[in-house]
Amino acid sequence: MKIKIACVQMKSELGEKEKNIVKIIGYIKAVKKENSNIDLIVFPELATTGYECSELYEEMSEIYPVGYSFERLAEAAKEQNVHIVFGFVEKAIKEGKNVLYNSAALISNKGVAIGCYQKSHLVEGGETEYFEKGKSYNVFDTEIGKIGIMICWDTAYPEVARILALKGAELIVVPAAWEEPKGGDWDIVQSARSFDNVLYIAACNHVGQDRELSFFGKSKIVGPIGRTIVEADDQERVIVGTIDYALLPELREGYYVLLKDRNPDTYGEILKK
Repeated sequence: MKIKIACVQMKSELGEKEKNIVKIIGYIKAVKKENSNIDLIVFPELATTGYECSELYEEMSEIYPVGYSFERLAEAAKEQNVHIVFGFVEKAIKEGKNVLYNSAALISNKGVAIGCYQKSHLVEGGETEYFEKGKSYNVFDTEIGKIGIMICWDTAYPEVARILALKGAELIVVPAAWEEPKGGDWDIVQSARSFDNVLYIAACNHVGQDRELSFFGKSKIVGPIGRTIVEADDQERVIVGTIDYALLPELREGYYVLLKDRNPDTYGEILKK
């Protein structure tokens, strides 16, 4: 099965959730108008709120999947008949108290919330101060394939993508806020996670200046052995690429037997803290 993916490389306004939602909806409509057969549109990490506005996270947080953002964006996804992934601040209850997560939601083309992922590997500073670490790596079985989600810095940890691959992921979607001057690292980890697990990556980054951080873009769709299919520059724009799931079994049973030929009996050291 082939599907067509768009990554919307955009700048979110800090603390301006309504403006960002309107902008996201505008992009959903524009992308579908330009490419009527788009199956999935990906937006960056914390797209509805902006990234570098830590003191506003609590105020802008939403309970998945009943918050204002979900109502608006699910309606747009249904209206335009497209799946979407977007980052947001999630409010949840843990051990009887309210906590926040840096999360990403997957909404179907029917306007139904399919799933939510909570970022596991937080960046030291604003993220570790305000967010809880996620604990689960889920693969969502959808009409457009088996999809896993990682968020930004998660991609630097090979264990995350490997778990998703072992759970059957064919495509991993990566909403991100990866900042200057680490563009080289970004390139390496997206290709590496794809090659490690012989699957597709659709990584969507912010652009522009926040408060102290500047984001370089370079959103990309990566093929199943680490080769880039399409990549953006450092400006606000949309990239579109087609992926073909039919290639995965042939590759995984041919030369790239990285999943089949694992030797997990020797991996115990990884589990030590």
